Amino acid sequence: MANNNSKFFLKGKKAVSEIEQFEELIRKNPEDDRAYVRLAELYARAGRETKAIETYEKVAVIFEKKGFLNKAKAVLKQALLLSPEHGKINVLLADYDKQSGLVKDAAMRYNTAVNYYVKAGNKMAAINILRKMLELYPGNVNLTVKLANMLIAEEMNHDAEKLLVPLAESLKNTDRVNEYVSVLKLLYTATGNDAEIGKTLVNFYLKKGSYSNALIVLQKLVVDNPDTIEFLEKLAFVFDKLGETHKLIATYKQIAVVHSNHKNYSERDEMYRRILELDPNDREALFILNENAKLRDIISDKIKDSTGDLRREEGKDDLVIDIDPNGGSAEKPHKVSLRSAIKEARSFLSYKLFDKAIEKVKSTEGWESSDDAYDILIEANIEQGKVEEAGELLLTLIDLKVSEGKIGEARDLLGDAEDMLGSDDVRISSRKQQLAEQENDFTDPESGVEGGVFSGIPNLEEADREQPAASEEKIGGEVAEEKPQESEKEAVFDESAEPPQARLDELEFYITIEDFVSATQLLEELVEAYPNSSFLKEIKAAIPEQKGE
Repeated sequence: MANNNSKFFLKGKKAVSEIEQFEELIRKNPEDDRAYVRLAELYARAGRETKAIETYEKVAVIFEKKGFLNKAKAVLKQALLLSPEHGKINVLLADYDKQSGLVKDAAMRYNTAVNYYVKAGNKMAAINILRKMLELYPGNVNLTVKLANMLIAEEMNHDAEKLLVPLAESLKNTDRVNEYVSVLKLLYTATGNDAEIGKTLVNFYLKKGSYSNALIVLQKLVVDNPDTIEFLEKLAFVFDKLGETHKLIATYKQIAVVHSNHKNYSERDEMYRRILELDPNDREALFILNENAKLRDIISDKIKDSTGDLRREEGKDDLVIDIDPNGGSAEKPHKVSLRSAIKEARSFLSYKLFDKAIEKVKSTEGWESSDDAYDILIEANIEQGKVEEAGELLLTLIDLKVSEGKIGEARDLLGDAEDMLGSDDVRISSRKQQLAEQENDFTDPESGVEGGVFSGIPNLEEADREQPAASEEKIGGEVAEEKPQESEKEAVFDESAEPPQARLDELEFYITIEDFVSATQLLEELVEAYPNSSFLKEIKAAIPEQKGE
């Protein structure tokens, strides 16, 4: 144990003078790593945390240059005790973890640093760290999306586009539809609203029945390409689905103008006829067609004969429609296949005969295992405003997909169910849990992790090897075994006989950096204060006597 004249002796009011003493030692010998460690400790005890962290950082670099990587990591962990979320220290320690092959630890520390710099408003620092994370997990969807989001926010669209193009290509034609759509959305913005990307995005939204999302993209496409009939027709389709009749008519008129400009008068007139179906008194349509009385008669007859049109479809293909307009008993329908019943049900839907569509599907054998059958039933219930019934059907379809092992499709459908029923619905939560169990609790880097301000950072699993329980370094011709940073000794004895964990951490730190003089001094103090500690006795037996002075 050191005497009171030792330069390492620390006590009470001598702290200030000792700080000056160690600062002078470092000026004379800038490579004295122990002097740096002691000075950092003195700064910390004096409440000068910033100086302490800076000093720990400097000595970590010295240790790393000397080839003592574990010592460098040990002093950086001491710095993190003063400021756990410190951006620069976490990045430096993550770099060392990466060198050691500890991919999971490196990713966790990079993630902490990203959150730190996002909170501090230093977006460029966060971007650079995300690039480091992407080097650990190339092609990771969530990391790429987060990085691209930040690049776009900083108007670095070209950089974002270079990241997203290969990722979009890799997701194309896979069952990871939601991820593909997320990437396309960002790519659409990064490319300055590229029309081809926008069209692809719209087609996905229409296929899923996400009309509000399709509308957002279509409006941009139409503004940028006002004479493109394809986009205008899709916009009209969406307004029709959303029940926006006034906007549907306005879109038809816009399409009519484009046809007129290209001298396609028959197509123009067709648009105006559609307008009159929606509003028989539309003056512009009546004026253009110049057939007021005749058109009104045609429209009136068409409305009256809607059901008659259905009956005229009986002779086509193998449709069998059992409608009795007089309310009496219909003839007994022929037994039809599921395919025919679905085709017939779609015909009912087109004429807004939703109950008939539902009845036709449910009266057909085997509909419970048909995706098309569920689509018709769900659409019919939504059109009638029966959201709860539609949600129940969608949940049943999800269960069917799970039972068939189609987890990707089930996950996509669950997103639709959540939009329909609300994320707080217990049925949604239970199925999320069921899907997680079906995936055997496997955490993939493709799945997201939410953390602080910067959510969505993936739950990164270590890719290769675990940190060794101990490593050996030859110092001064002798071999010193480095101990793990995390104590694995759990108290199975009387806890009151053991010192607090903070003091044990300090003791273990001294042992890790091989400052055995300080370790012995602290150990003697602890043994005196906790004479019945069996843990301290074991530690004392393991420390070399007077090594490192």
